[in-house]
Amino acid sequence: MASLPDPTATLTGAGRAIYEDILARRQAKGVDHLGPYIPLLNHPQLARLIEQLGYFYKYDSALPRDAYQLVVLILAARSGVTFVWDDHVAAARAAGLPEAVIDAVKTAGGAPSAPLPAPFDTVAGLADAAFAFRSIPEALQAQAISRFGVTGLLELVTLCGFYTMMGMVNACFDVPLPHRKES
Repeated sequence: MASLPDPTATLTGAGRAIYEDILARRQAKGVDHLGPYIPLLNHPQLARLIEQLGYFYKYDSALPRDAYQLVVLILAARSGVTFVWDDHVAAARAAGLPEAVIDAVKTAGGAPSAPLPAPFDTVAGLADAAFAFRSIPEALQAQAISRFGVTGLLELVTLCGFYTMMGMVNACFDVPLPHRKES
């Protein structure tokens, strides 16, 4: 197991302040765990910057929550990083992502063979291009701009990159899922 130590008990000075800020920001939004931020806190300045970007995507971006969660689930299914899937599937449902879309993504390993309903077809098409490091077809880009604006298009593409990084952190350092109470 390639995990890194949990440094939170030994952080001091600026590192301690960064940890407390990350913890407070997440708790204020009802998030009950630090997940990949635990290994990242072995480099507090990097953890701070990554968490700020993640916070933006999760809470301040222009994207509809269902589109955001679809990108995350596509990455999870494509990569096989179960932490990401397990940590986001309930949030995807709560955001209104249809169960049929969730099932199609999971069953197809992140690349549904049948077209998804709008606007999820656009999100999945952008994710396909981004995860394959391909240019976005012109018609798909126009459709994305029509549905989400240029801002949303940029957020969708860069969100693919962000969750690729987070998937790598979770997988490379064997980040465990939080223990949650059964409801």
